[in-house]
Amino acid sequence: MSRYSFSLSSDLYLRDPLSSDKGKAILREGAPLILSAGLEAFTAKKLAEAAGLTEATVYKYFANKQKLLQYYFQLYWTWLEQQIKVFTAVEDDPYQRLIKAVRILSEMPEVAADPGLVSKDVLRKLLVQEGAKAYHHAEVDADNDKKLFAAYKSVAKVLGEMILEVDPKHPYPLSLATTLLEMSHSLEFYRDHLPSLTDFPGDFNQSKLTGFLMHIVNSSLTNKPRNDK
Repeated sequence: MSRYSFSLSSDLYLRDPLSSDKGKAILREGAPLILSAGLEAFTAKKLAEAAGLTEATVYKYFANKQKLLQYYFQLYWTWLEQQIKVFTAVEDDPYQRLIKAVRILSEMPEVAADPGLVSKDVLRKLLVQEGAKAYHHAEVDADNDKKLFAAYKSVAKVLGEMILEVDPKHPYPLSLATTLLEMSHSLEFYRDHLPSLTDFPGDFNQSKLTGFLMHIVNSSLTNKPRNDK
C-alpha cells in the first residue's frame, strides 16, 4: 500500500518540515525522542544532536516543543481518519462499519501504510503516552481558534456519523465518539503504567481493550443487530 500525503496546518510550524531534508530529519528523530524522554525532558538541543543539526536550525522549523508535539498529534489523527475511511468502505452494513472503525481505534490495521517519516507504531505510542499534552495546557483555547485540533474533531465527527447511521435517534453521538477516542488511548496508557485501573493488564494484543470499546458501543446503541457480539 502506498503512503498517504497529508496537508497539516501551517500554524504548527515556522517552516514546513517536509520542504527540506533538515526538516524531515527533525520529524524523523523528534517522535521517538519525545517518546523515550517524555515531553518535559525533551529539548531542542537533544533533538538537534539526534538529527545532526544545530539547535538554531530546529527553531527555524518549530517555535517550541509544544508545536512539534501538536504536529504529530495532527498527523496521527489525519492519518487515522484516512485508515478508518479506507478500511470501512468495503462494509455495506452500517453496524459492521462502526464495529470495524472501533477496532481500528484500538488495534490499527496491520496492512496500513505508515504516515510518512514516522512509523504508525511510534506515532501511536507517542499519542498514547504524550498526546493529551497537545491540548491539556493553558493555551488550548487560542490553539483551538487556530483549528489545531481540527483533525481530532474530524475523526470524532466521522464516528458520530457512523453511530447515527446505526442508531438515528442516539442522543449523544459525538459524546460517545469522543469517549471511544479517549478510551482507546487512556486505557492503553493505564494498562501499561497503572494496570490496577483496568481489567486487562498484559493485554498487549489489544483484544480486551477492543472488547471493552465494543461493549460501550453495544450498550449505548438501541438500534443494532440482535445477534451482535
